[in-house]
Amino acid sequence: MLVPSLILIVMAIIYVITDHPVHLNLALTPDNWLPLLNPQHHLLLFLSFIFGVVGIEVSAGHAREVKNVQRNYPIAIFAAAIIGFIITLLGGLAVAIVVPATRLNMVSGTVQALQHLFTTWHLGMLLPFAAILIAFGAAGQVSTWILGPIKGIWAASRTGILPTPFQEANQHGVPRNLLLVQAVFMSTVALLILVMPSVNMAFLLLTSLAVVLYCFMYLLLFTAAIRLRYTHPDVRRPYRVPGGRNWGLWLVASTGFLTSLTCLFIGLIPPGHMRESTYAPAILGSLAVMVLCPLLLYRFRHLPSAKASI
Repeated sequence: MLVPSLILIVMAIIYVITDHPVHLNLALTPDNWLPLLNPQHHLLLFLSFIFGVVGIEVSAGHAREVKNVQRNYPIAIFAAAIIGFIITLLGGLAVAIVVPATRLNMVSGTVQALQHLFTTWHLGMLLPFAAILIAFGAAGQVSTWILGPIKGIWAASRTGILPTPFQEANQHGVPRNLLLVQAVFMSTVALLILVMPSVNMAFLLLTSLAVVLYCFMYLLLFTAAIRLRYTHPDVRRPYRVPGGRNWGLWLVASTGFLTSLTCLFIGLIPPGHMRESTYAPAILGSLAVMVLCPLLLYRFRHLPSAKASI
């Protein structure tokens, strides 16, 4: 995804410099620069931006494969966060500059922008190659998202907190049964696109659901970090938030908690073309189901089969 993004950003800069029409409204008006004044139209799109930078921590499932993990992994995480933020921001601006808002497709906006830029300079034959690069980048991203969280769940399951079938792995150390459950569950969720009136609406709904679920997980994560600092203060940990004994952790965790809570509430705001009476219940109902599933699995855990301590 990095190469197509850089091509898009550079071509958009050239597009502006060469006096082509800019479709992004940069007027210094409150509605443009303060999205809170028009939440239904802007804040839900903000979640799409947030979705581009969440989930960096899923790579922790591969941390054991990193050399000098205590030094290199935090550096890699910070670098990925900064680069991802910059690419997401500049890429979004590039799309908004090139494609009129009335014609923008939220799912294929990047391809729309590249198509317009290539056509402008009579380079349309390059579009299929750019699309292939995007597809390969998306495949790599999906592979990380698929296996990373599952390896974390599997590591926890080996302490016996999940039923025995979910504690097993094949000869390559891949938790096959957990992956199959994930595939069935997420394929069922993806079928939502078939019952929605439009692809854009399905995209917004699924993005909002993903961000709300992630934010709920982050709320638990930051709360657990503070609690563990006080309940198990003497445990030696590979990573420690700098800043004295506790105030650094409180600062980071509190900031993350408030940010996650804000994004969670934003995710409950329906877009202007969706009914409020159905949108919020759909998001909350889906969240409840996803939270209930691990609780049910934990209910039927099999502690005697624990194999290792993590």
